[in-house]
Amino acid sequence: MVDGMSRIQLFYKDLSEIVGSNGFSVVRLTDADEKRAVCIICDKAMSEQMAIRFNRTPRHEQMLPEVLLRLMGDRTVKNLELFIYDIEDGQYQVILVDNRSYSPIPIRISDAVLMHYIAKIPLYIDQNLMIRQSTPYDAETTGISIPINTLDTDRLNRELERAVADENYRLASYLHEEIKRRQKN
Repeated sequence: MVDGMSRIQLFYKDLSEIVGSNGFSVVRLTDADEKRAVCIICDKAMSEQMAIRFNRTPRHEQMLPEVLLRLMGDRTVKNLELFIYDIEDGQYQVILVDNRSYSPIPIRISDAVLMHYIAKIPLYIDQNLMIRQSTPYDAETTGISIPINTLDTDRLNRELERAVADENYRLASYLHEEIKRRQKN
């Protein structure tokens, strides 16, 4: 466990493709009570990897992540946890922690979610970050809210161009402010 930080355990809920995004998807993770959700954006390659596992594609257990996890063994995997502790330039900051040595290893959020799903490694988020980034969870909803601070800067610029072209000036203003805030840092 990461010392001194309040945290909330997250659980995989679902994967949804973002329409018109060239293969990008959104993974929803919820708290244990399924009251709040955090959305993670995954590129096309990771979306395909996740879909293989979530859809139980034949022979997925022979793929590299599954083979490496079996090689590590249950005792090693049981000492691991994943912790989302911050967001920086549109990317969640995550570490893989071995609770025996307390050595943190940085890992991409999408890889962390895949490890969480495949190996049942507990996934936690800093409580304050969860409060800032989460939205109410509704299993029946067809739309998913994604905080703009989880989009990378290139995507923000593309969405800004689209908002201006669509004359959605309110959204364009929000996107522009986020881009300016990042340029200051």
